[in-house]
This record gives sequence, C-alpha cells and structure tokens, in this order.
Amino acid sequence: MAKRIIFRVATPLGYNVTLLRNRWREIVRFKHPAVADCLDDVREALEAPELVRTSSKDDEVHLFYHSKGIGYLCVVTAIGTDDSRFVVTAYFARKPKEGNEIWKK
Repeated sequence: MAKRIIFRVATPLGYNVTLLRNRWREIVRFKHPAVADCLDDVREALEAPELVRTSSKDDEVHLFYHSKGIGYLCVVTAIGTDDSRFVVTAYFARKPKEGNEIWKK
C-alpha cells in the first residue's frame, strides 16, 4: 500500500521534509492533540523557520521553531530512507530546547 503524503516541502537547509498522513494522525490523536488545527503552521515552520537546532541527544534530529502565541511551534524531523527527511512530531514549546543552532533567520 502506498504511503499517503500530506505535503513535501523544501527547507532553508537545502533538503526536503515529508509529512505522511499516518504520521500526522498519530501526532494529533495520541501525542500532541493541541496541534490538530496547525497543519499550515507545521508547513510554515519547515519552509520558513525562525530557528533550527539539532537535538541534544542526536545530531541527526533537527528541531524547527516557529513563533506561535507566547511560545513556539516545534517540528521535529529525522533522516528518512533517501536524501530527504520526515516529520517525527510537532508540539508547542515555551522556549527552544538545548542543542546546536544550525540555522537562524
């Protein structure tokens, strides 16, 4: 069965990120239901982030931050099977997590 893609976008870091329908359902149903109405914001966070950091636990995991309300929307990506990445999760954060800054607006 083919994987259903919600979107694939280019990031300022020079790679594409894909969000799959099943992943989005898992995020909004079980992990972070607060982001259910934020699909456009998730796309914008990837295309035009204010800050991108690596995870403090894994340099291959990138955290994209986009201002939203009094904090940030954080979209977490990881390396996929090819040269692109995929969305792992998305959630609201009051401030960016620790990690190496790899891109800033």
